[in-house]
Amino acid sequence: MNNKFLISIDSGKAYTKGVIRNGDGIIDKVLFRTKVAEVSGGMGVEVLSQSDSYLVEYDGKTYLIGDMLSEDRSNYDFTKQTNDHLICIYLAITKLLEKSIQSHALAKIDLAVNIPLSLYKNEVKKKEFEEFIRNEGKVIGIAVNQVPYSFSINSILLLPEAMGPIYKNMSEYRGNRVLVIDVGSLNTSILEFNRLVPQFDRMVVSTLGINILRSTLAESLSSHYGITISDDDTEQVLREKYLYLYGEKQKESYNIIETVITDHVMRIFNYAKSRKITFANTNVILCGGGAILLKEYLLNKFPSAKIVPDAQFANVLSFYQVLEAKDNGKS
Repeated sequence: MNNKFLISIDSGKAYTKGVIRNGDGIIDKVLFRTKVAEVSGGMGVEVLSQSDSYLVEYDGKTYLIGDMLSEDRSNYDFTKQTNDHLICIYLAITKLLEKSIQSHALAKIDLAVNIPLSLYKNEVKKKEFEEFIRNEGKVIGIAVNQVPYSFSINSILLLPEAMGPIYKNMSEYRGNRVLVIDVGSLNTSILEFNRLVPQFDRMVVSTLGINILRSTLAESLSSHYGITISDDDTEQVLREKYLYLYGEKQKESYNIIETVITDHVMRIFNYAKSRKITFANTNVILCGGGAILLKEYLLNKFPSAKIVPDAQFANVLSFYQVLEAKDNGKS
């Protein structure tokens, strides 16, 4: 019985995404919020299943993960080497194993996972992160909503963020020079490819993700209206483009919101230019959940740019393509 699985995961500050090719050869996906809190006591599994949330037991502790938690549970640490990301990566593995028609008892995982561009350049940090996730290849025991799982991680392939759709659609980009702008929750990462080859000196990362925009927006609205704006409030404000107070739409809030968002997008492009990123003779590709949210503003600034289909999963699908190619090379 084959209990080896190829899995790729992109654990971001807002969402954790993962893919696997199931026994029928079809790519299956998982997506959940990367919001984690250690909890004590139990809660109804029925409630969890209705809210896209999970109760995870690992290493003697219990964690609640997902939509039931407030936005202020998002992790703002720059590094991915945190307990929150570790638990979310392990949770994603269990959710993907569920989708396979193969038996996943004592599954052995070959894993591709994301790492920030700045850390990808550092071999020491890459090795530390790999060892942190892999748990020395020992069996990892975890329970999700009271269902036990066990697996081990054979190997880890660390891949840079901002790969976008490059390796998922190689025929489309094979002869091109492409600049991928990946707008994430905490960071905006930029990576240039020349005929499918990532350019080491064209890897740029800034702390200009959606969480930073949300904070700036909350500060601007709080200052103008003399009230406290929470992260949950700004999440809604970003989508509706208006602030509501006591049930009434604050019409003047629209201009404040538009100004803050437009300025944020301008800062993304200016930061890239300050790091010697050129937009001449280059195809600009936009991906990440932030690119979906800011689509109108990004395209207004750079009309020739292209937001890829399935922008949230663009990176992780490329990760999987690289992982499969590497695995086939072993055969």
